[in-house]
Amino acid sequence: MNKIKHLWQEHRLLLIGFSVATLVTFFFLLRFVFSVIYWSYNRDVPIAPWQPIGYVAQSYQVERAWLMGQANMPEGVKFERLTVEEAAKIDGITYEEMRDRLAAAIAAEQAQ
Repeated sequence: MNKIKHLWQEHRLLLIGFSVATLVTFFFLLRFVFSVIYWSYNRDVPIAPWQPIGYVAQSYQVERAWLMGQANMPEGVKFERLTVEEAAKIDGITYEEMRDRLAAAIAAEQAQ
């Protein structure tokens, strides 16, 4: 305890900086661990209307841009959090048709 007291009295900024760096590192470590755990249990989940295209791409381990192309979305236009249902509306088809199109494209890609 005397060493910490000495550091606080003599090197306060250094101790604060080290503490902040440790907390930031711990935060990103926890974020990484939770992400690994989450995606290890959420692989190949059935496509639902609420799911963003990026979520489907992450779940099936395909490129998001490629999957956006399979959804017939214009290239170069950035769609943040575009759901499968919204993509179907933009393309003028039903959700079921979009789901089947994406599922078939993903199956063909994974078969290669």
